[in-house]
This record gives sequence, structure tokens and C-alpha cells, in this order.
Amino acid sequence: MKDDYVLLFSIALAHIAVSYVVNRLSYRTLSSLRLHMVPSRRETRFYEKVLHIKAWKDYVPSVGPFDKKDMKGDDAAYISMFILETVRAEVAHVLCISVTLLLLLYHRQPYSALIPVFYLAINIPCILIQRYNRPRLERVLKMHSSRLVIPEEETGHAVRPALFRRR
Repeated sequence: MKDDYVLLFSIALAHIAVSYVVNRLSYRTLSSLRLHMVPSRRETRFYEKVLHIKAWKDYVPSVGPFDKKDMKGDDAAYISMFILETVRAEVAHVLCISVTLLLLLYHRQPYSALIPVFYLAINIPCILIQRYNRPRLERVLKMHSSRLVIPEEETGHAVRPALFRRR
């Protein structure tokens, strides 16, 4: 029983650590990562045709100021921030899955097969949504004849309040 609590505490602590680290990534780092995380057209078609992502993606809850249902702006700075935050979210979800699987390899429990299924079921849809939405946002940016705007601040926390002030 004690090992069960140690495992659950380890997973929770690892997720907090991943969240802390990923939220401290600079926009320049996210921009660099973005170049390595480009979904192909074939991949996005797979999401639409096979996974029917349009039918269920709006039912997955959004966390944070960038909501896929309610865009708060259409200028290059806002769209760029949205794109960079999709990268941040994807990295966080991938790292959460990875850390959980590593912890499960270390803490071999009888129910260890159920935990990865649970974490995959929670994180995979979020990753798919980020990978599906990012190319669409990139197209919106391109329609505005704009390039990605990388904020001067090193982390996302300082820029957000200015973007969301009521006009």
C-alpha cells in the first residue's frame, strides 16, 4: 500500500515539475521547437478523416488564456502567441506521458498497466488537438501576410496581461 502512495505522489510531483519547467521555456525556445514539430498534411487529414477530430475537439477542456473556441484577437502578435502556446502545451503533454511511463518502469506495481492507459487517454487527445490547430493558426498568420512574432519577454507570463486587456 505504501508503494502505491509513493508511485502516485511521484507521478503528481513529476507533473508539477514538468509544468514548472515547460512554463519557463522562453518564446525563442518554443519558436525553435515549433520548427521540429510540424505536422504533415497527411497527418492532419488523418485527424479529420479517421479520428474525426472536428467532432470531438471542442469537448476537450481548454486551460489558460488561449481558447480554441473564443479567439480574442486576429493580429499577428496574438496569433503568434497562440501558436507558441500550442507548442508549449504539446511539449508539456508529451513530457507528462514520458515521465509517467519512466516512473512506471521504476515502480512496478500490479496495476501499472492501467495507469499508462489513463495517462494516454488524457494526454493524447490534447496533443492531437495542438497538432491539428497549429497548422490552421499558421495559415491564418500567413493570410495576414505576417511572420511569427516572438515576444521580447523570456517567458509567457509577462506578455499575456497586455494582450487580454479590455478595449
